[in-house]
Amino acid sequence: MSKQRKIFIKLICREMSNQVNFGEGKINENYPSAIKTMLEQGKDPKDLLIQYCRPQCKWYDDKYDRCVKAFLSLKNADPEKNCMYPYRDLVTCVEACVQPKIQHALRGNENGFIFH
Repeated sequence: MSKQRKIFIKLICREMSNQVNFGEGKINENYPSAIKTMLEQGKDPKDLLIQYCRPQCKWYDDKYDRCVKAFLSLKNADPEKNCMYPYRDLVTCVEACVQPKIQHALRGNENGFIFH
């Protein structure tokens, strides 16, 4: 995958991550405090955020599903074939949505960065 394509994917996912629906309607303003609360309690909010972010990456999810279906029909013909790249694209999209939401809730990030 070219560098420009990777940058494009990150920009698309970042833009989409701003439009996540938490519950019904628009973004719930309480989700940052909910993430902070989970972190303070020692719970990992990543699984919850993945559930919210994955629908935004539907195009990559569909692409991966198509690859898996094609792979299952071709696995006897070519044992070297796999769906690593579509899966990587899906994970990259989801992570681009999830990571900033957790990063901003971490202690020490009040000034916009963690390391001084």
